[in-house]
Amino acid sequence: PTMLMVTFHDAHTGLATQPSWGAMYGKRAISEQSLASQALQKLPADAIVMADINFGIFGFAYAVQQTQRPMLFRLNAMRAGKVLRGQGLSPGRRRRVAWEASPQDRKTHPGLPEGAVVKGWVVACRHPDGNGEMLYFFTTLDLKPKRILALYKLRWNIETDLRSLKRTLELHQVTSKSKNMVEKDVTMAVCAYNVVRAVIYLSASRAGLRPRQLSFSTAQDARSEEH
Repeated sequence: PTMLMVTFHDAHTGLATQPSWGAMYGKRAISEQSLASQALQKLPADAIVMADINFGIFGFAYAVQQTQRPMLFRLNAMRAGKVLRGQGLSPGRRRRVAWEASPQDRKTHPGLPEGAVVKGWVVACRHPDGNGEMLYFFTTLDLKPKRILALYKLRWNIETDLRSLKRTLELHQVTSKSKNMVEKDVTMAVCAYNVVRAVIYLSASRAGLRPRQLSFSTAQDARSEEH
């Protein structure tokens, strides 16, 4: 059996919220986007919800809007074009939009009310790697494109956090057989991860560094030796 797990991380400190999880296959299968919508309730009220292209869909944007939190998502080029209603957008520019649910959105999210809309901005930026790729974002933040791009770049930190959870804490494979034990294993692993992240944050603060300048695996090993 394969389990999907979604958790939100603080982009600066790496601290994680309690995960939401469910089956990837079978009659009780649940999508990552649905799990993310469940996990929204565990975020601080003033959090900015940032997500990659996999979550840049209307259903999740509408779910975030219902929590009254600001958001910043990456959109694929096709979806950006639909939200812009076919109007082009030059790199380094943004446009106000009213993102409406499509027939496909309503099919995959039958609970959406009539007239459901999410208002914000579509932002176009050139990829900072200089490969000619265009990046499109949807956001409710009233910020200039350069600032939006700089903010979104922080999302890459979460990829390293997921690596720490999967590899360092070995959550890529859970060996427990019962539902209760799986829940305990996952919860304890995330708690242990947060303890290390909290120590990193405190140590970095005292040293005048940013938390991301300190290695998670090195900090964990140092804590284990000290213990």
